[in-house]
Amino acid sequence: MNASANIVLYTTRLKKNNKYPVKLRIVHHRDHRDYKTGIDLTEQDFNESMNSKPKKPYRETAAELIAIKDKANRIIKDLPHFTFNKFESLFYNHHKDASDIFPFFEDYISNLEKEDRIKTAVAYRTAMNALKKYHPGKLNLYDITPQFLQKFHKDKLNAGKSPTTVGIYIRTLRTIYNYCITKGVIKKDENYPFGRGKYIIPAGRNIKKALSLEEIGKIARYNSIPGTFADRAKDFWMLSYYLGGINFKDILLLRNKNIDGDMLRYVREKTKKTAQGNQVAISTYISEEARFIIDKWRRNEDHKDDYLFPFIEKGDESKEQYAKIDQFIQNTNKNLKRICKELNIEKNVTTYYSRHSAATVLKRSGASITQIQELLGHASSAVTQKYLDSFEDETKKELSKSLLSFK
Repeated sequence: MNASANIVLYTTRLKKNNKYPVKLRIVHHRDHRDYKTGIDLTEQDFNESMNSKPKKPYRETAAELIAIKDKANRIIKDLPHFTFNKFESLFYNHHKDASDIFPFFEDYISNLEKEDRIKTAVAYRTAMNALKKYHPGKLNLYDITPQFLQKFHKDKLNAGKSPTTVGIYIRTLRTIYNYCITKGVIKKDENYPFGRGKYIIPAGRNIKKALSLEEIGKIARYNSIPGTFADRAKDFWMLSYYLGGINFKDILLLRNKNIDGDMLRYVREKTKKTAQGNQVAISTYISEEARFIIDKWRRNEDHKDDYLFPFIEKGDESKEQYAKIDQFIQNTNKNLKRICKELNIEKNVTTYYSRHSAATVLKRSGASITQIQELLGHASSAVTQKYLDSFEDETKKELSKSLLSFK
């Protein structure tokens, strides 16, 4: 049984204007709730207005009441699973309406911030600001068509944005569009703009970010001045590599208790919020080289809950942590560029390269995808595969020569 809508007069409550409030009554599974309409009427006015053929003085009021009931019935019909809370939210437009997608962006970003997913929240706000700049004012959900998306994509590319960046913007927009569907603001029907036959978001180019063993060796042997930013950048890049490609955010948020003898055991920060019911601890061996770097840069405190390195403090809020980690990574990347320029490594090496490089070296050493997946903390082997670089050019040359062995 679906819900039903009726207009009722609250004759138990006489207001100071000697009229009674008119309310919308929604009945569902023998339960009902009444909602304000903002209309007050006398019993006679109400009866006349509810007549199938109201007299002229009551026609305007009758039209208002019919419109309220029709709106309620439309909402009920469009809700796949009726609840009073969903109905109320849509009836009073607590979640706005389809005339503007940006308030839903704000809602979604606010939820991300409440979950301490600050980096993701920043990415969504960046995408939202790009859309606002492109389309000032309100952006109606029904105006987001395949044609709109194709033009947005083309215009952003012409403005100098990379295909990867444009893809991120549009994936973010798709998420918010789907969020609006879950809120009952718009239906997923033939007008849904994404997918086959509509607008397909191009796959990002898989730009390889792995260094060769020779290049890794150059960085490891780089003669930096102890205690400088360059020295720190080199050490932490190598630490990430030695520890099997541990993410830099995870490095900075390590605590003393994560060291278990000659093993490092931790849960990825990325999965603490998104996979609370399926958190897998990553265990990796602490080699002598890794131990040297840890001891060189760790703070003096020995309490198990203290942060291992002196870059994050216990009292830092999520946004402060994000800012400090982001600054550390930017500083590291800047110094890595200087180091690689001196070493004649012609790649735009960043902190991310250590993770890709570790995965690729492990692959070439005979480790299985499953083993590498476990070490990196990936949810699926498909994600791990994207991290794995192709064979080095010299290896490709040797393989190519083997094709001529028949000569």
